[in-house]
Amino acid sequence: MKSIKKTLPLLLIAVGVGFTFTACKKKGCTDPNATNFDPDAKKDDGTCMVPTATWYEDVTYNGEAYRQVTGTITEDQTMDASHNWLLSGGVFVGNGAILTIEAGTNVYAADDGTTAFLSVLQGGKIEACGTATEPIVFTPVKDNPAPGDWGGIIINGYAPINTGTTAEGEGGTGTYGGTDAADNSGSLCYVRVEYAGKILGTDNELNGFSFNGVGSGTTLHHLQAHLGSDDGFEFFGGTASLRYAVSTGNQDDSFDWTHGWTGNGQFWVVQQSTGGGDRGIEGDNNGDNNAATPMTNPTLSNLTLIGADDGDASNQGMKLREGMMANIYNAVVTGFPKRGVQVEHDVTITNLENDDLTVNNSIVDNVDSFVYTTSAGADAMPTNTFDLAAYNNQIATDGSLVGFLSGFTGVSTTGAFDPTTLGSWFEAATYIGAVDGSNNWTTGWTVGL
Repeated sequence: MKSIKKTLPLLLIAVGVGFTFTACKKKGCTDPNATNFDPDAKKDDGTCMVPTATWYEDVTYNGEAYRQVTGTITEDQTMDASHNWLLSGGVFVGNGAILTIEAGTNVYAADDGTTAFLSVLQGGKIEACGTATEPIVFTPVKDNPAPGDWGGIIINGYAPINTGTTAEGEGGTGTYGGTDAADNSGSLCYVRVEYAGKILGTDNELNGFSFNGVGSGTTLHHLQAHLGSDDGFEFFGGTASLRYAVSTGNQDDSFDWTHGWTGNGQFWVVQQSTGGGDRGIEGDNNGDNNAATPMTNPTLSNLTLIGADDGDASNQGMKLREGMMANIYNAVVTGFPKRGVQVEHDVTITNLENDDLTVNNSIVDNVDSFVYTTSAGADAMPTNTFDLAAYNNQIATDGSLVGFLSGFTGVSTTGAFDPTTLGSWFEAATYIGAVDGSNNWTTGWTVGL
């Protein structure tokens, strides 16, 4: 009995020691996909560092390193200014994702046989705001770029259009349209797009900037479209507003709108080049149904539209047609070889005569300063139902009224209108023209002026 009593405590101690060693399993990272995976760890301690899958591919072009992006961005991502970025083919910002682009970032269109473009899909957002000294620049990667080398920037929103509830963007760039006039697709500020506007086929062209059913919650200012093969800026319906915009050397229309756009615009510059150009502004409502609603009806102030003769003498300052309405103030129109302002089609002319389409407090110093055209196509000078001068406009055809311009810079206070009376969105600028020489807002971030 004594031996048993002596042995039992020793056995209990041995069992306890064994249990203690068994219970104290080594802790560490047990995930084999982690960079700090510990094959000897028996219990995970929460320290695993698993690398996230990259949304870009590191590539080299002409000895330079780029981060190449393709396909659809499905979660929040950032293009930082410390890297070169490359778009190959159509790049989409998907529903629920936000693409942030830092000030000073350069984004290039690949030279690989694809049609590069950046399209923000409905429900996606872009937050791309540069500064006057650090703009965000989109341009082709090739050494000798040309107009039409890539597709440009497209934003698709949920705001109303007049071609149906929704529509499909040109070039397969996304669905747009809806019922949310205040839809927010993000921000574009101090962004320059160069050599865009690729033509894919008849009536199937991309632009520098395409705003498709974009809502009023979207912020757009200080944007330049430079040397594109199609339009510089185009609005397909929607309610978005644009301030401080420059269209230089684009080979079709500098600013274009259609399908029920009802936003605002202020401080717009058009500088055409002899290399090509059509209208400074081409404004439409709906080509298939001129009376379609919501009817195109923007409010614009402080424009400088300067034309150039590209050889076929067809360029016009403003062509307002297909049933649109608008109120335009403080504009300068000069240098277009064909006409200053032309109003076309019966519904548009009715809007003109009912004061639903007006050009006010502006200087139109251009050959054929104002004409309107019926649906039958016959040109006519204003009748007794409309007098351009009665709306505080100054009219000439010999350049005598635009001596205040130095290139695109310069304004006139004579007969100007106060745009702040148009609504809180408009900034104070009681002068005619877009750029006051004493406060040149184009300095530092634009090219070609």
